[in-house]
Amino acid sequence: MKAPVIGVWGHYADANLGDDACPTALLHHLKRRIPNARFVLFCRFPEVARGIWELPAYPVRPLSRGENGPREPSAPQTSAASSPTWRTRARAIPLLRAVVHVARRIVGLGRALPAELRFVWQSYHRLRGIDLLVIAGSNPLFDFFGGFWAYPYRTWLWVLLARLCGARVAFVSVGAGPIVSARSGRLLARVLRTADYVSFRDECSRRLMREYGFADPAPDRVCPDLAHSLPFDGHPSARTERLRVGINPMIVHHRAFWPVTDGQLQRRYIESLAALATALVTAGHDVFFYGTQTGDQVTAQETQAAMRPLQAPAFVMPASVYQLLELCASADLLVTTRFHGAVFGLRLARPTLAICYQAKTREVLEAAGQGAHAIDFEQVSAERLIAAFAHLRAERHSVEMKLRQHARELHARLDRQYEQVAALVQRPAPRDARFPSRPREADAARRLA
Repeated sequence: MKAPVIGVWGHYADANLGDDACPTALLHHLKRRIPNARFVLFCRFPEVARGIWELPAYPVRPLSRGENGPREPSAPQTSAASSPTWRTRARAIPLLRAVVHVARRIVGLGRALPAELRFVWQSYHRLRGIDLLVIAGSNPLFDFFGGFWAYPYRTWLWVLLARLCGARVAFVSVGAGPIVSARSGRLLARVLRTADYVSFRDECSRRLMREYGFADPAPDRVCPDLAHSLPFDGHPSARTERLRVGINPMIVHHRAFWPVTDGQLQRRYIESLAALATALVTAGHDVFFYGTQTGDQVTAQETQAAMRPLQAPAFVMPASVYQLLELCASADLLVTTRFHGAVFGLRLARPTLAICYQAKTREVLEAAGQGAHAIDFEQVSAERLIAAFAHLRAERHSVEMKLRQHARELHARLDRQYEQVAALVQRPAPRDARFPSRPREADAARRLA
């Protein structure tokens, strides 16, 4: 049997270590099970991916000239008030504003359409010779960022192209939502129905896609996030009376990054983190801020500023998934906001207090029996956060024991899933007379080289 070629598709390699953790785990486990397999990456920024995994990589969307990596968001600068210009006066006229908006959309479409058609043709040829396209975890089934034409359209397009090339398609431990538009939800449900394998990383994702028409033929296929299976042999440092605490600020509800902003809620969140960090530093504990996405530094800086005149803890942005794991393993307790921040804590069996900006974070803690250590983002306050941390600290030894057992159970479940995914390349893909035949093996190897 010829060496199978597996494509790993997703919106990773985009300065988000949580998203990078999914393909990292997947590649590790599939390489062990299929030693002769060849892998091709389809991601946000191919140059970044090649540097991380040293594999052939291609973009999942057209890139503009000189666009080689993600842009780091920065805090918006406030400017002094000035007298209105003719531009601001013109924008205040509703009819004129609408005409300008439509004109810009038409011009933008005229520029984007040829580039998109070229990209579709290139992507089709890059997929020829692929035996299995794996959509690797994270969250491809939503439209909260970018709307319909970002994630829903891209997911549909790539699955269609993979099918036209005769490849199998597997959605492996994927998340779903938020979905703002019913059109997005219906399209994504149709895409899932064409796949050879689908598993969701949590029950709420499966329920959401069922609402849009995806009747899961295997209702037991709710499998943990792939990051739970990251290989890591590090051990936590010896316990001392002086705690080492990692705090993960997130650039959430922030006008520099988030689609839906809430200034009051975001300020209360920053003040709460600052109050907790201040209390811990004042008590003599070792505290550090850390990010899993580069934009988190914006919120970290605002939290540090809120701690003045006290010397604020430093912010650490690890350069890789494994550096992040090392950092988290060095802590006695973690206070996280990002979803994968909580996942990393559970993977390492570190007692974790999660501030849940979406239901998915609470669900992952409740599945570990740690629902008492989750706070909804809308309910966070300095008093509640400090009290919740004291509760976790008092129970941390028993929590560690429970999390070690939970981590072993999740790893075993993911091992079984990797066996199922590996089995997809052991049998030929289904043929359809409407699909063009795949090229000969030599031609496929030349195209992927």
